[in-house]
Amino acid sequence: MKFRVLPLLLLCLPSFALADCVTPQDLSTGITFTRQDGRNGTVQAEGKGLTVDYAAGSKTAWMDLRRTTLGVYDLTWAWTPTEEYYVGGGPGGSYSFKFSGKPPVPEAGKNWKTTLRVAETQDNGTEYGPQTYRYSYDVTYSFQDTKEVKLSGCPYTVMPVEATFIGRSAHLTRRWIYFPDLGFGLETRVTDHTSGEDRKLGLTAMKPKG
Repeated sequence: MKFRVLPLLLLCLPSFALADCVTPQDLSTGITFTRQDGRNGTVQAEGKGLTVDYAAGSKTAWMDLRRTTLGVYDLTWAWTPTEEYYVGGGPGGSYSFKFSGKPPVPEAGKNWKTTLRVAETQDNGTEYGPQTYRYSYDVTYSFQDTKEVKLSGCPYTVMPVEATFIGRSAHLTRRWIYFPDLGFGLETRVTDHTSGEDRKLGLTAMKPKG
């Protein structure tokens, strides 16, 4: 009868104990996720920060690769917002970001105001080569109350984070789901109040890589 003990014990465990749940240690080897648009992504520790690839495994020209602090504060961004390849350049570009002050670890009920300085480099395939443009945003981050959710069969504590970006001719709202127990956040919505574009990118799956 000993051979029945393990199956019986497994039946007694909570369902999430049998799932492939993410832990903080998984950041060293990588975590995969899927968002509402059906695209897959990865997040992995790199040096003192994180690398988030929102276009992992893409077989088209579309690219969205970021180096971040905590997954919420982007430091660099390589972006191509199209499925098609262009000879000699195309839409998108590379960006670097600098915050005034040190970005805080999200804390529920708190706000953080900063100035975000942007260096945007575009290569449009002209004889002049890549061009760099510099501008800034006034940004306010809002860290909201935590709540419990289940994702890919696993329970997690999450904290919604919302930030408004206001520039000379731009007004954006971005949202993330931050996992306090895991130490990273992932972008879940981008609203451009100038153009009216509203990208809903909620998480639908997450698990350790591999």
